[in-house]
Amino acid sequence: MRLIRVLSHPWPSIKKALLAIAACACMTAALAAPSAADEPLPSHAFPDVGAAAGNEVLKTITLAEAYRMALATHESMRIADEGVIQSEAAVDKAVSQLLPKLSVEGAYTAYNKQLRSGAFVTQPDDASRVDVKLVQPVYSGGREWSARRQAKLVSKRSVAGRDEARDRVIRATAMAYFGVLKAGRDVEIKKAALKRAEERRKVAEARLKVGDVTRAVLVRAESLAAGAAADLTRVEGDLLDAKNLFRRTTGAPVDFNVSEPPLKLMNLRDVDTLVTDALGARADYRQSVIDERSADEGISYVKSWFEPSLRLEGAYSWKEQNPKTAFFQKESVSGSVVLSYPIFEGGLRSAELSEARSRYRESEQRRLSLKRDIEVQVREAVNRLNSIAAAIESYKKQLSFAEEDARMVSEQFKYGLATIVDVIDADASLVSASLSLMNANYDYEFAKLELKFSTGVLSDEINDMGAGN
Repeated sequence: MRLIRVLSHPWPSIKKALLAIAACACMTAALAAPSAADEPLPSHAFPDVGAAAGNEVLKTITLAEAYRMALATHESMRIADEGVIQSEAAVDKAVSQLLPKLSVEGAYTAYNKQLRSGAFVTQPDDASRVDVKLVQPVYSGGREWSARRQAKLVSKRSVAGRDEARDRVIRATAMAYFGVLKAGRDVEIKKAALKRAEERRKVAEARLKVGDVTRAVLVRAESLAAGAAADLTRVEGDLLDAKNLFRRTTGAPVDFNVSEPPLKLMNLRDVDTLVTDALGARADYRQSVIDERSADEGISYVKSWFEPSLRLEGAYSWKEQNPKTAFFQKESVSGSVVLSYPIFEGGLRSAELSEARSRYRESEQRRLSLKRDIEVQVREAVNRLNSIAAAIESYKKQLSFAEEDARMVSEQFKYGLATIVDVIDADASLVSASLSLMNANYDYEFAKLELKFSTGVLSDEINDMGAGN
């Protein structure tokens, strides 16, 4: 049809061709001119996340290094370590109740005056004494042994709590690390979008000069360029926030680079096997099992208060008086066997026993609840991982088609074969496809982390990387 119009109306067609040639010449000159899109972006605008200012070479942090830094500096690990120390001290306290108690007490007393009754001294001028007492518990219904077993369970729970804290720090570090990479990649996409918008503005300006388009096309192109610049500014702020979170988690320096690890697909085992392994490896589930055992031991501890208690006591006393009173005895040694049995305490022990049994039932329900939650978490993580892996291939195809479409429409717009609306649609599709693939790639990494965390093998993966201590 275009050939027919040229033959039927030669002069308008020749005129249009000359205008197109002039527009191309103007566009060539316009594209050669420098623009804001050609100027370097701030150092935080990605692509390598934290480009060095000037010739300064910034530290590049790998994922393994990030794990090592976080585990060495994060407060959660220090708090968990202190919890382990406190629980070990509690075991020592429980053991101390089984051992004999030896005490020594000394006193010196000065009186205001000496008193006599006839030839006998009833109150000396001063007196001194030293008392040594030894107490050995023999039987108390097994209370001390029960307390010791409970303390050991608490110590094991603290160790499991430290493992859980380690897993959470590792997960938070990985999320922050990939968050920086994701924000940086978003900056790169918006930077490319701004560059394309600036090029479209130049093309529209050149075509307006030769009368090929109206001013509305140029205004629309300028509006889109301004919007692209605003989007870039916004995502640059998001990148700064992501880097601040990463520094908070790992203690990284102010300026740094992060290297992007290669995308690796995860080989999945049977879901039921993963659930079974998770119940054996999850630190929080181990804590719930220990809580249940500790609550059961608490019942035995309360029951011990219904039993009689038996203890042995030995005492040695040495005294000195000046002058010595009548019937003064310098030294004495004694031994006692003390047996006590609770008769009535106002129902206190029965209430404590009822409370202990309720705590045991509560801990049992908490463990069952966590077990079901873990199964759901593992299945959700597997489903999410599979769905994202399937979507990545589709997003790759979508991006390839969008890039080709944007390239063709851009060329057509230069020669008046496409409108500004066509260019906008093509560019929006390209940006959307780029963001979809980028989000899918990083969502896959997040899904892998969640699955490893849900199955309790996150620390094992870190040890394989050589980042664990």
